[in-house]
Amino acid sequence: MEPALTPAEAVARQAEDSAGVKIAKLVRLDYGPAMPTPRAEDDLIVPVNIGEYDESRTTGVMRLGADASDLTTTFHRTNIPDELKGLVPDDLSSMTTRAISIDGSGTYEHRADQKDVPAGKTWLHHSGSGCGMAERAVGSLDLRAILSPKVLLKLTAPASSPGEVIDGVATVVHAGSAAQSEFQRQAPGDDPVTLAVLRERFRSMEVSWRLWVGPDGLPRRLRLEEARPATEEGMPKTSVTEIDFTGWGSDVTVVPPPGEQVHETGSCLAPEPG
Repeated sequence: MEPALTPAEAVARQAEDSAGVKIAKLVRLDYGPAMPTPRAEDDLIVPVNIGEYDESRTTGVMRLGADASDLTTTFHRTNIPDELKGLVPDDLSSMTTRAISIDGSGTYEHRADQKDVPAGKTWLHHSGSGCGMAERAVGSLDLRAILSPKVLLKLTAPASSPGEVIDGVATVVHAGSAAQSEFQRQAPGDDPVTLAVLRERFRSMEVSWRLWVGPDGLPRRLRLEEARPATEEGMPKTSVTEIDFTGWGSDVTVVPPPGEQVHETGSCLAPEPG
């Protein structure tokens, strides 16, 4: 049975009430087969393409309408070849990142290793209007984009079929694929020349999806698969993202960290870690 409201309508209604939703997100990156190469001066084998990490796990909350989020991401290596275990570090706890993003106030980032944070501070903050332009140009489907009416209309355009029970409710599932460029968006202040260059560079990227929707029209799960046909050295060939949405309508409060703990930075910070 189709939901009474479309996902775009159901999420918009949640936004009107400034309601919240709980997020659990898993991202898996595939760099292809490991290709160790011997260094010239000795016989040490060095991995060249397993990446800084190949898996990230994000949990937290989003508040709709007022557009705010509090998300924490941990990073992991699960792709170390057996012959390199013990040589390649697998403890990535120093990369654990918490990001608080509040519309109109910018993004606050706290990383476990306190990278780029001066003594006496614990958070980095940036509120530049130009941040996120690359993601918008490529059509990157971050959490804010996914829950926007425009993107939800695109994701639910394919006819639905019966899905499984998720979070205690029966669902329908919409499955489709498109060039990632179809999800491009622009914000005031974005440089049109830079946007055009980025769009051309990534225009061949493809994304496929499966979106599970509950009887109330609200998304319950999303699976995204992205492929890069012409992968640059050191970049993942594919990525798979799985997101569970639970606790729709939660009373979510997102507040910035204490001002005395914040360091203003000129570098853009990703509103969504991982």
